[in-house]
Amino acid sequence: MKKLIPFLLFLLPFVAQAESLYFPYNPDLSPDGKTIYFSYDGDIFTVPAEGGMAMRFVSLGALESHPKVSPDGKWVAFASNIQGNYDIYLVPTAGGEVRRLTWHEANDYPSGWSADSESIYFETNRANTRTTYKVALDGGTPVRLFENYFNTITNVVENPATGEIYFNESGEAFNFPTRKRYVGDHNINVKSWNPATSEYKELTSYEGKDTWPMVDKDGNLYYVTDQFNQESNIAKHTSGAAPKQLTSFDHSLQYPAISYDGSAMVFVLEYKIHHLDLKSGKVTQPQIAIADNNIEVTRSFEKETPRGVAISPDGKKFAMSIRGLLYISDTKGKYQVCLQTPQNERVDEIVWAKDNRTLYYTRTNKGYTNIFKIKADGSAPEQLVYAADCNIKNLTPSNKRDKIAFVRGNHQVMTLNTSNDAVEKVADAQFWSYATYALNFSPDDQYLAFEAVNLFEGEIYVYSFRDKVLRNLTNSACSEGSPVFSPDGKYLFMAANFYGTTYPRGGGDAKIYKLPLDRYNTTPFKSDVYDKLFEEEKKEEPAPAKPSKKVAKKDAPEPKKEAPKGVEVKIDFNDILRRAIPMDISARSVDVFKSKDKSYLLYSSRRNTYSLEISDPEAKPKEIKGLSWGYFISSATDLYFVGRDGISKVDLNSGKATKVEIKVPVEKDVKKEFEQMFYEAWASMDQNFYDVKFHGVDWAAKRDYYASFLPFVRSRTNLITLMTDMLGELNSSHLGFRSSGSDVEAPLTRTYTMETGIIWDNENPYVIDRVLTDSPANTIEANLQKGDVLVAVNGEKVDPKVNREEYLASAIKNPEVKMTFSRAGKEVEVKLHTVTFAQVKNWLYNEWEDTNRALVDKLGDGQIAYSHMRDMGAEELNEFLKDMHTRTLGKKAIILDLRYNNGGNVHNEVLEFLAQKAHYNWAYRDFPSNSHPNVTPGDNPIIALVNERSLSDAEVTSNGIQTLGLATIVGTETYRWIIFTSGTMLLDGSYLRLPAWGCYSLDGKDLESTGVKPDIYVKNTFEDRVKGRDPQLERAIEEALKRIK
Repeated sequence: MKKLIPFLLFLLPFVAQAESLYFPYNPDLSPDGKTIYFSYDGDIFTVPAEGGMAMRFVSLGALESHPKVSPDGKWVAFASNIQGNYDIYLVPTAGGEVRRLTWHEANDYPSGWSADSESIYFETNRANTRTTYKVALDGGTPVRLFENYFNTITNVVENPATGEIYFNESGEAFNFPTRKRYVGDHNINVKSWNPATSEYKELTSYEGKDTWPMVDKDGNLYYVTDQFNQESNIAKHTSGAAPKQLTSFDHSLQYPAISYDGSAMVFVLEYKIHHLDLKSGKVTQPQIAIADNNIEVTRSFEKETPRGVAISPDGKKFAMSIRGLLYISDTKGKYQVCLQTPQNERVDEIVWAKDNRTLYYTRTNKGYTNIFKIKADGSAPEQLVYAADCNIKNLTPSNKRDKIAFVRGNHQVMTLNTSNDAVEKVADAQFWSYATYALNFSPDDQYLAFEAVNLFEGEIYVYSFRDKVLRNLTNSACSEGSPVFSPDGKYLFMAANFYGTTYPRGGGDAKIYKLPLDRYNTTPFKSDVYDKLFEEEKKEEPAPAKPSKKVAKKDAPEPKKEAPKGVEVKIDFNDILRRAIPMDISARSVDVFKSKDKSYLLYSSRRNTYSLEISDPEAKPKEIKGLSWGYFISSATDLYFVGRDGISKVDLNSGKATKVEIKVPVEKDVKKEFEQMFYEAWASMDQNFYDVKFHGVDWAAKRDYYASFLPFVRSRTNLITLMTDMLGELNSSHLGFRSSGSDVEAPLTRTYTMETGIIWDNENPYVIDRVLTDSPANTIEANLQKGDVLVAVNGEKVDPKVNREEYLASAIKNPEVKMTFSRAGKEVEVKLHTVTFAQVKNWLYNEWEDTNRALVDKLGDGQIAYSHMRDMGAEELNEFLKDMHTRTLGKKAIILDLRYNNGGNVHNEVLEFLAQKAHYNWAYRDFPSNSHPNVTPGDNPIIALVNERSLSDAEVTSNGIQTLGLATIVGTETYRWIIFTSGTMLLDGSYLRLPAWGCYSLDGKDLESTGVKPDIYVKNTFEDRVKGRDPQLERAIEEALKRIK
C-alpha cells in the first residue's frame, strides 16, 4: 500500500488536466493574442492561448479580479479588495512591484485602457450607481468621463483609429449583464462619443441586448448581441448594414475580450474559457489546468442554532434540525445524536409520533420539501412517506397524534394518518408557498382551524372532520390569522385587523380577538367569586385498604374508576364574528398552553413575548423576559421557546426563560450544501414565480442544464454565478440571489474617504468647483469659494501630482478634517465635518432636482409646481406630501417627475392625493373661504414624467395615473420592471428573492411585459445630458402651460 501513495499523488495533477478549468472569470488577452489572463478563486492567472498549466500571476492575499492588459503589453490593471473595498492596482506583465492607483471608499473595477496605454478606464459607484472614470498610468487623481448624475456609463473602450469612446449606459449592462431576452426602452445599445468633436452616435438600435463593445487597433468594433437567436453571441459592427454574426452558440457567452492586434477573442461559455480565432472564425476550448491544493471538502460549524425543534410527548427528548441535519437530544442539552439523513438535503419541520420513538419530518428532496419518517432510536432508517412535486410544510399534529395536518403546495390542506401513513385532502385554499401558515386542531380533534389567503389577505377557515365541511370563518377583505382553540374548547383566539388591509404596505397593528364558539357567558358573575370564598377544600378520601394476602383477588375487586370526560367542541357558525371580543392586545402570532388547571395565552408583540392566564379572568399580561422572535413547543407538562438564539425552557409562573445550551459541532460537505441550496432555490422559484408559464421558459429543463455544472462548483462565488445565470433565464425583474458565509474571508481592513460635500474641478482636482448646498461644508464659517486651491490636509502639504483621494483616505472613520486652501495669494485654514460618500451622492441627486425646479420656475413663469419622487417608499411619500402642501400653493399646474424612480409601494397614497378635488368651501366668520381639502391637485392640470428608468411601483403609479385620467404622461416607456416581491432564506442564510405577484392593467396586460407607454413620447439622450438639456422636462412645462386656464 505504501508503494501506491506516490503513484496516486502523481495522478492528481494529470486528472486535473483531463478536465478543463471551470468558473474562471473576466478573461483578457495579451496584445498579440498569445496569452490569456483571468481571475480564479480570488487570484489572477496566466495561461497560453492554446491552453496548458495556468500560473498564478497576482495573489495579494485578498480577492483580485478584472485583469486588463495594456495595448502595449507592458501592464496589467486589476481590482483588489485588500484594503476592504475594491481599488485599481497595476503590475508589470514581466512581474514586479504592484502599485495602487485609487484610494476611494467606493468599489472600482478596471474596464479598459486608452489606446496609448497611458490611462486606465474604470467603473465605480463613487458618484452615482455606476459610471466610468479614468486614471493615469503614472497616478494622479481620477477624472470622470462624463458629468450628470444620471450618466451611467459602462463597458467603455477607446477606438485607436478615431479616438471615439464606445460604451453602454443601460442599467441592464452592469446590474444584470447575464439576464436574457429583456426588451424595452431600457435595452442595452452600443453608443459612441467623440471627445474631440463632441459627436454622439447610437451605433446599434436593436430592441434587445447589444453589450460588451470591443475594438482592435484598426478600429474594428465588435460586441455581444442576442439579436440572432435570443442568446448572447458575438457580432461585428458594419456601418450602415446589418451586424455580421461571428458565433452561433445555443447558450449565451459572457465577458468577452479582444486582443489589441485583432487576431483573437476570449470569452466564457458554459463556465469555461473559449478562444475565437478572428481570421479563421474557429472557436476552440483551451484545456486549462491549475495547480491547486486549496480545496475544502468538509467544514466544521461550531455555533449552529437549532431551527426546527420538536419535543416528544413524554417531554424527555428534543428532535432538532441543525444546519439541515436531524439530531436527537435530551431536554437538558447534554447529549446529542445525529440521525442518518442525506447531507445534500435539508431537514426542516419535525413532529413526534405518539409512540415517542417515531419522527415525521419534512426535508428537501431535490428541491421540494416532502414528508419522511425515521425511528429516533436508530432502529429503522429514513423512509419516504409522502412525495409531491411541490413543497410540504406546516406539519401540525392532532392532540391524539393520530393525524398530522399540513399544507401541500399552493392549494391544499392535507392530513396524514399516522397509523397507516395514508394521506387525504381536506380542503382547497390559497397559500403563498414562501410563507408559513398556522394550523390548529380543536381539543377534541374534530375541527381544524387554519389560515390561508383570500383577496390578498389572511383568512381563517375551519374544517369539520365530523361532517367533512369547510367553512370560511372570517370571510373578509381584511387580515386575520394565527387561529388557536382554547384548551377548554369554548373559544378560538386569533390575530386580526378588521380596519385595514395588510398588502402592499401593511395595515397597522393586528389585535388578538377572543371568539366564543357558541353563545357562552363570557363575563364571570361576581357573586360566584364571592361564593368561592366560603367553599371548603375537599379532603382527599383515604385509599381503600389493600386486600389481605389470604383473600383472593376475585373476592376483593378494585373499585371502577370513572373515565375522565373529554372536551367536546361545539361551534355555532351563525353570525359568529359578531361574538368576537377584542382583547386590546397587539400581536401577530398566538398560541395556548395548558398546565394542570391553568390555561395560558401566549403571544409576541413588538419584539417581546407575553403570557396571559386565560383561566383567570382578572389576570394581566406578563412579559416573558429574554424572548423575542420564535415559536413555542410543549409537552404535556413543559413549555419551551425556540428562537434565533436557540431553545429556552419557559416558567410561566416567574415569567422567566432559561436557555437550554445545545452545543453541537456540525461537520458538513460544503459542496453538498451548495447542491442542496441550488435545488431548493429552483423549487422555491418554481412554487412562487408569478407567471406559471415562466415567461415561456422550460424551468425544469433549465434546472437540469445548470445542475450539470454543480460538480464543478467549488466556492460560494461559483454558486452565486450559477444561480444568477439560471435566474437570468426567466427574463424577469425583482430577482436575485445573495449568499455569504464563514468560507468567505472578510477583509482585514477597509478604506474610508473623508468626504465633505466639496465638488472638485474635474480637470483640476485640487481646485474647488462648488460646494453642495446641503453639505456641512456649506457654512458661513467655512466660506469656501469656487477656485480655492487645496494645499494641505491635516497639516500635510499636498502634491498636485498625487491622487487627491490618497490624502483623504483613512482606515478609520475620522469625524472631521482640517484643510488649507490658497485664495488670492493667502492661505485659509478650514475645519470641516466629514460625511460618507453615500451622503454626497444623495446631495448630488438633490442638486439635479434643484436644477429641474429652477428650470420649471423659469420656463413656467412661476405658475408650475415641480415635485420629483426618487422612489415609492415612505420617506419619499412624505417628501411628496410636503411638496404638495408647500410648493403647490399659488401654482396653477403640477409636474410630478417619476423619472429614475426605483419603486416601493406607496402608489395608492400618491394616486389618492393626486385625485383630491374640492367638494366644498369653508370659512371662519367673514374671512375668505378656503376649499376643502386645502390642497386639491385634481382641480389643476398635472403632467407626469416617466422614462425608461421608472420602474416597479413607479410603473404601477403611472399606470394608475393613466387609467384614472389624473394626468398627462410625458417621456419614454417605463422600464418593464414591475412585480411585487418577497424572498426566502436558505440553509446557510443565503437569500433568494421571489417575484411572486404580477401586476396587470385592467384590460389584462402584464405590466412586466408591456411597461407603461406615455401619452406624449419624448426621449432624452446621453448627448442631452452631457450638454445640459432636458427635452422631457421642457415638453412637460410646455404641456402644463397649455392647460393652465
